[in-house]
Amino acid sequence: MCIRRVACVLLLLPLWLTAFAAPAAAGAFLEPPGEGEIITATSFSDTTRAFDASGKLLPVRSYKKFELGTYIEYGLTQRVTFVVKSQGDYVRQSGQAAPPLAASGDIGARIGLVHWSNTVLSIQGLAHLPFGSDSQQSALFDEDRAAGADLRLLLGHGFAIHGMPAFLDVEASHTWRGAAMPQEWHADVTFGIRLLPQVLAILASYMTMAGNTAAGCRSWSDCWMAVKLQPGVVYDFSRHWSGELSFFATVAGQDEGRELGPMAALWYRF
Repeated sequence: MCIRRVACVLLLLPLWLTAFAAPAAAGAFLEPPGEGEIITATSFSDTTRAFDASGKLLPVRSYKKFELGTYIEYGLTQRVTFVVKSQGDYVRQSGQAAPPLAASGDIGARIGLVHWSNTVLSIQGLAHLPFGSDSQQSALFDEDRAAGADLRLLLGHGFAIHGMPAFLDVEASHTWRGAAMPQEWHADVTFGIRLLPQVLAILASYMTMAGNTAAGCRSWSDCWMAVKLQPGVVYDFSRHWSGELSFFATVAGQDEGRELGPMAALWYRF
């Protein structure tokens, strides 16, 4: 399988629009010079449960969240891909006044480090810029709107299973936040397999860990953590257009709300 074919498969990774510190949208592979993609996605989640400090689910006030975002990347050179995205979300918890829409943006680049056979190792840096006010949630569901930066190491590998193109993308990142907010660590894994020429099945896992205070995680009890799974299907309408439907759920956590909901995205490649 040529590296260009693998790159086309990896372009269909799911866009994760919740505030998990800019997880990978297109994986470790780079865009060819002069080519790129635009992804617009929306998601909705709600819950009446949250994980306590020991990881047990407890009832909480109803929580709803709606998100809309756009992701753009463009190949500047063979080794550099420009990345920019914007995101807005509206969060409402029962018993609280309606908050304003919170908006933010990220800008940066992904740089190829090593490329051998069907495997690529790259690094990505993004600056996070808040545009809206804080969503005014309780501490349990607090959405950080402070400025920050994310540094991510990405490893992508393309292969085949019984003749079907597949990929595995593994990423790790660290996010720095301003305004005395705690730093975050992330570990993301995405597996995809093209079951039919126009159908790509995906399964993604996202783990986030951070301190409950700016002091960070001095012990396990000082941390909050969330592990989320997102299975989905991407369908190619044409060479340039694709649509994605997926479902995400928090399957484990500590001092974190359990989110459940659908996500839909429209992809345009140019």
